[in-house]
Amino acid sequence: MSALNDIKTKSRTNLGRRGFLQASGGLFVAFNLFGDAEAVSASQPIGSVQAPPPEGKLYAWLAVHPDNTATLFTGKVDVGTGTKTALAQIAAEELDISVDRLAVVMGNTSETVDQGPSYGSRTVRYAGPQIRQAAAAGRAVLLDLAADHFKAKANSLSVKDGVISDLSGQSISYGDLVAGKQLDMTIGATGTSFAMKVAPEAKAKDPKDYTIIGQSVARKDIPGKITADFNYIQDVKVPGMLHGRVVRPYGVQAKLESVDESAVKGIPGFVKLVRRDNFLGVVCETEWAAIQAAAKLGSVLHPKGPDAYAAKWSKWDGLPQMDNIWDVVRDTPGTTAVVANKGSVDQAMAVAKKTLKATFRTPFQMHGSIGPSCAVADVGKEQAIFWSGTQMPHEARRDMAKLLGMKPEQIELRWFEAAGAYGRNGLEHAIADAALMSQSVGKPVRVQWMRWDEHGWEPKGPPITQDLEAAIDDNGNITAWRHKMWIPTFLDNTLIAAQLIGRPDIVGAVGHGLPAIAYAYQFENADVACHGDGRVALRTAWLRSPAQYETTFAMETFIDELAAETGQDPLAFRLKYLKDQRAIDVLKAAAKQYGWAPRPARGQAPQAGKPVKGRGIAWVNRDDSRVATIADVTVDPSNGTIKVDRVVVAHDCGLVVNPNGLRNQVEGNVIQSISRTLHEEVTFDHSHVTSRDWIGYPILRFKEVPDSIEVVIVNNDPKYPMHGAGEPSTCPTAAVISSAVYDAVGIRLRDLPFRPNKLKAALSQA
Repeated sequence: MSALNDIKTKSRTNLGRRGFLQASGGLFVAFNLFGDAEAVSASQPIGSVQAPPPEGKLYAWLAVHPDNTATLFTGKVDVGTGTKTALAQIAAEELDISVDRLAVVMGNTSETVDQGPSYGSRTVRYAGPQIRQAAAAGRAVLLDLAADHFKAKANSLSVKDGVISDLSGQSISYGDLVAGKQLDMTIGATGTSFAMKVAPEAKAKDPKDYTIIGQSVARKDIPGKITADFNYIQDVKVPGMLHGRVVRPYGVQAKLESVDESAVKGIPGFVKLVRRDNFLGVVCETEWAAIQAAAKLGSVLHPKGPDAYAAKWSKWDGLPQMDNIWDVVRDTPGTTAVVANKGSVDQAMAVAKKTLKATFRTPFQMHGSIGPSCAVADVGKEQAIFWSGTQMPHEARRDMAKLLGMKPEQIELRWFEAAGAYGRNGLEHAIADAALMSQSVGKPVRVQWMRWDEHGWEPKGPPITQDLEAAIDDNGNITAWRHKMWIPTFLDNTLIAAQLIGRPDIVGAVGHGLPAIAYAYQFENADVACHGDGRVALRTAWLRSPAQYETTFAMETFIDELAAETGQDPLAFRLKYLKDQRAIDVLKAAAKQYGWAPRPARGQAPQAGKPVKGRGIAWVNRDDSRVATIADVTVDPSNGTIKVDRVVVAHDCGLVVNPNGLRNQVEGNVIQSISRTLHEEVTFDHSHVTSRDWIGYPILRFKEVPDSIEVVIVNNDPKYPMHGAGEPSTCPTAAVISSAVYDAVGIRLRDLPFRPNKLKAALSQA
């Protein structure tokens, strides 16, 4: 049946996409992409809550406009990784329209279907196929319409950049074809957000015919970011907006005993003090007034003493001694998952010529977002609208409904990009702060966290400790391998505000940290297990490549130690125990690009304290993406510094949509993971986090960025599904640097971060 039978003209009176299409006479084909934030004004009208589009309708995914442009709509969001452009390429490829003519709307809950949160390198992997099928369905419908227009068969028509032509040379654009009409065709969308099946009957292109996928297309967001025209969530303003600040307790779980409101009433622009149980905030007409009021109510470190401030809290010092955190991690009850269990490790250890043991420790680390978390809320009696940069807008919509005691259909979230997180930082918590303050004053409230709020209260990546042990025979072969991990939860999705108002049960729960650890080496006897704890000391959540960065550090560094102990080349040693051809491919590709010369690690003590160079190698399988990394470092024994000079990354994530975008992502991963390896560690006392600024929590400086980061794309082939590049190349970095330091100066660094004092201490004991 012709798709023309599914075309209906409807009057539309609601706002947003629907109202725009009513005015412009457009064709809806609902497509799931990140919001075109750089093209959206920072001044936002409030309006009323709109219901999400039905996921099974074509108009929930794509809109075609009379000027022959199109808009894609996606529930996924872009947190600076370039997925907006990649998803646009996928849609443009199937729709046969140029990327430049395709706008993308992301994350707005009234305009996009729920495709699940944007994390875990899963945007292109899961949303890509959904978008491809929706766009293929849209193209088929357009061809049917054109066939009716030309009185020809659809398979006799050709399409180029949104223009359909028949055999006689007549042509009509998509825009002219659908002007004044709306597509209301059912395409089918069922299943969970990740596994959602969209338009399963639509026939997508053969990859051999791709002209857009696989090309290095310029990212849509970069020009606005370079010229400072891009609007981040921190730039959003709405009519009548007030400004709020939260005041946190000195001790993490301290109780609010009293507040002297007279201390802030005299501040020009003061509106209201908001207190609900242990939640304390202040709302003012200006941001500066809110900052002043918050400072009078309490100081994060009580420089004047706790009695000098208007808010009085109970004393709380329940955090463990920082130096004892590893014992706490090991002793915290939890659950255990078996990753590998093969042969008899104990028996092999008992008869081995030699056994080696090592313990690796990685500390609390934070997301370190350059722009502190921010949100705007407008909470009324019958509806609530939020503006946020969250990575999970549809989930946040449901969470706010629970927090406010509303129904999800009364909530709308409008998404704007935040200033980088790569995990679950404070963005959801800022939404909840804004919600409570807006509900209290009955007006829109913008909440901007301060630097000490972000560093002190954002959820951290958890501390992890790991024990490894291996047996070696007379020929230098590994005969047994044991790896035990203790990992606190990174699945704590409770909200700070909910806890402070005495309802931690409203939203989220604290799970156990049981990550999907990829064990790939082929040892005849192996025992690999992960002990997942609950919460340990501080609130924790996803931090880029949660647990896999840390466990790869331990596994790959220990493999290198075994290679050095047996006098074998680190690359050849790894290849000997691998059967995964894609893993072998990335290791060989990295070695070729680097110019790897086989030799054992030198592991010699430095001479005369002069700077020494070393090399390291490591690889990972993260969510079916394989990555191998090789790096050169310079170690200066005189001051304990480590400088990463050159990095080579071989990356296999299957079919690559945007090669240049992938390289951008890998470069960012490498730089951030170098920072985590060399510098980053959260410090705390018995009451609270003490690393609340960039001095207490240093990150990589521009002068420390490697001179060269070379990216080799491996197995870029349609026979391999599109997988993610957002996280995998983060994982090998710490192991690579640790092994390169050993190659240079003969010491093993097993505790992150590798700050100068640790290196100098290790050298003095060598």
